[in-house]
Amino acid sequence: MNQEKEWNLDSWKKYPALQQPLYQDQYLYQETVQKLRKLPGILNFEEINNFKNEMIKVSRGDQFVLQLGDCAEVYNECTEQHWKEKFSFYDSMGQIINGLVIGRTCGQFAKPRTQLHEKDGTLNYRGDLINSLNRDDRDPDPLRLLLGAHYSKKGIDTLRKYEGKQLWVSHECLHLGYESAFIKQHDENQYYLSNTHFPWIGDRTRLCEHAHSNFVKGIYNPIGIKIGSSINKSEFINVIKILNPNNEDGKSKLDKLKDIINWKQEEKLNVSFFLDPMHGNSLEKNGYKIRRIEDIMFEIQQFFNILEQSNEKPAGLHLECTPYDVSECVENDEEINPKLYNTACDPRLNFRQTRKIIVFVNTLLKKLKKEQ
Repeated sequence: MNQEKEWNLDSWKKYPALQQPLYQDQYLYQETVQKLRKLPGILNFEEINNFKNEMIKVSRGDQFVLQLGDCAEVYNECTEQHWKEKFSFYDSMGQIINGLVIGRTCGQFAKPRTQLHEKDGTLNYRGDLINSLNRDDRDPDPLRLLLGAHYSKKGIDTLRKYEGKQLWVSHECLHLGYESAFIKQHDENQYYLSNTHFPWIGDRTRLCEHAHSNFVKGIYNPIGIKIGSSINKSEFINVIKILNPNNEDGKSKLDKLKDIINWKQEEKLNVSFFLDPMHGNSLEKNGYKIRRIEDIMFEIQQFFNILEQSNEKPAGLHLECTPYDVSECVENDEEINPKLYNTACDPRLNFRQTRKIIVFVNTLLKKLKKEQ
């Protein structure tokens, strides 16, 4: 594919960019980005192309995707041992449905936030790429970007040595100065993002006349777009046409479902539907942000029902989860164990809860296959 001629490495800078950190030392920030630009690519074009070919199978209904992992990765868990445990976890979940498995890993270091500050005026934690969980260390620090690059490479190097099922990696494409430093050129008109197989842009940053959509539209990687219930028809059509102007198979994916199916069918857009049943299902209980298993499973059932009624196939499921014994999501009104509540951001499913949900999804997939 030839990318649009008006796109270049810096064309996104002409647009408003939401959710970007403000660095006090701009010279240090610019110097750090230049250092990142000089680094070799972490993934090569062949690896990105192999992933894209797998996603083409997904877009044709031949594969189902599980996208699994932490809400926000933290640097102190970026060790070979942690990655091996997570890769094994993702692998075991993928074997339940024999699907394509993508980890939210090896770079899921930045998080969008609704508010810049907490209630007491402290800057919000925005992911280890930007600042620290430590409340006394919340100023954005450009040097953390170098750590992000180091740990992404370390994680992907560990993945290359993993002997189990083929796994792929993804993260939210949020910090555009950082992400743009990892763009590499394959040929005269073909660019790819080299620090992940599958970048996505969020519901907060997907606007057509903004920087994120105009950044990712020029890259070869398949793109994820998180879409919430607030989107209207023109926004939906415009963002898909910006990100996938040639209407390719395997290019655009969507999270969250409503009447966008009709818009997709009316415009004959090449789009595959993923569900993120966790965002929008958060509650507060005894001072803790939680998610209920019942709400997640209900939304999954509705997702399958609506797609079946519309003659569409479910393409994937996106879950924030961990292999560890955490107590962050609850079932049947159970209580949170504060000693096991240690997420860096949003509540995650533990091993047992993740397995229960994926077994449930496998049952739905088998039922769907029998009815076809």
